[in-house]
Parts: sequence; C-alpha cells; structure tokens
Amino acid sequence: MLKKVKFAKEASREFRESVEWYESRVRGLGLRFTDEIDSTIERIRLNPVMYMEVVSNIRRIQVNKFPFSLFYTTENDTLIILRVFHNKRKPIKW
Repeated sequence: MLKKVKFAKEASREFRESVEWYESRVRGLGLRFTDEIDSTIERIRLNPVMYMEVVSNIRRIQVNKFPFSLFYTTENDTLIILRVFHNKRKPIKW
C-alpha cells in the first residue's frame, strides 16, 4: 500500500476550483465531491497498478458519482495526483 499522497500543483488547483464550484451550486456538494476524491485515492492506494495506464507510468481512474478522472503516478511509497480532470474538458496532451 502507498503510504503518502501528494498533489501536483496543477492537480491541487483543479481540485480546489472544483470544490468551490460545486459548493457554490449546492451547499454541501463540495464536501461530497471531496469525499469521492478521498474514496478514489483510497482505491488507488490499495492497488495502484489496477487502473488503466494512459502513457508510461501515468494511470487514470474514474471518480464515482462525478464526471472527473484522476491521473496519477507513483514514486517509491508515494502516490502523486497529477490532475483532477473534468471528463468534458479537452483531452490532456502529455
């Protein structure tokens, strides 16, 4: 199991903006989004190689209940969240 979790700068910004957007729409929805992100991170931590590899050492997992994907990589015992990506956005070019 991966022990540490880090958010890359871009992922941190995307996550914060998404929480704020959901919370501005419905009170408490930002917290529900945060809970789903936390749950998704735990799924990754339990089995990081289970999810689709999109490019060398970068994987993607769909967030439950929200139209988002997390793109991540691992280094030693650390999970690094690279993007908190809304699925309707223009695809990422790595």
